[in-house]
Amino acid sequence: MACLLEAPLRISVLSEVTATSRHYVDRLFDPDPQKVLQGVIDMKNAVIGNNKQKANLIVLGAVPRLLYLLQQGSSSSELQTECAVVLGSLAMGTENNIKSLVDCHIIPALLQGLLCPDLTFIEACLRCLRTVFISPVTPVQLLYTDPTVIPHLMSLLSHSQRTQEYITQIFSHCCKTPEHQTVLFNHGAIQNIAPLLTAPSYKVRMQALKCFSVLAYENTQVSMTLVNVLVEGELLSQVFVRMMQRDQPIEIHMQIFCWCFSDPLTFCFSFYNIFPVLTYMCRAGAIGTDDTCVVLKVTFQ
Repeated sequence: MACLLEAPLRISVLSEVTATSRHYVDRLFDPDPQKVLQGVIDMKNAVIGNNKQKANLIVLGAVPRLLYLLQQGSSSSELQTECAVVLGSLAMGTENNIKSLVDCHIIPALLQGLLCPDLTFIEACLRCLRTVFISPVTPVQLLYTDPTVIPHLMSLLSHSQRTQEYITQIFSHCCKTPEHQTVLFNHGAIQNIAPLLTAPSYKVRMQALKCFSVLAYENTQVSMTLVNVLVEGELLSQVFVRMMQRDQPIEIHMQIFCWCFSDPLTFCFSFYNIFPVLTYMCRAGAIGTDDTCVVLKVTFQ
């Protein structure tokens, strides 16, 4: 059954469905696997930046077929990966698109895909999951339904820079309650994410930092644990402070400087992600108000 958009939008979309859109979906049912693969690739190119085309394809039933191909053991790794990429592109459309994808049970299918040994496919699934979970219309509890998911995500952190970036971003967006904090904490979030604070990638470091911010928020247990965590022989609180000092790579400062032209708030992004963690640790009594990492005045020169 095709995933349905909300009634008003569906009526509007159906009136504009073109023969071309239907052709993309029909090609997904071709008996020739190579033609199916090419059809998925062509669909990927067609939906980039085109929300109308995305909505058309959802109405015409593309999502269930893409999920079927993604989960079929007989599908090639390339086909599975391309299906995940297209689904990720569809998820970058409107909130109604996200709702339709969730209603089609895209999350369990993508989580199942993470068990595949192919790293490229895993990264495509994680990228799509990241896009779905950062949407405000996605129930974050879906990440915690299967108790095996969180430990498996923890095990994937070491696979690549992309898995680190996507997984930490998923965690930071899906940690909304004390229960979520406890689940992540009990499955080794601190030990697994702490090393990422010194990762080569700026994006990975910042997502790891955001994870610590949501984990420590009004949580004494997490805050007290953070005090004793060492990253390459250095206390975590000192690592937080050092991330804002002048001896950091010039690429990080230039990245922040360039971004601030397009969004003035971006310049403050790094600064205000670090100090909430220290604030939550201080409130929990994990560090004192006279600790050097609290009283240190960080300046940009």
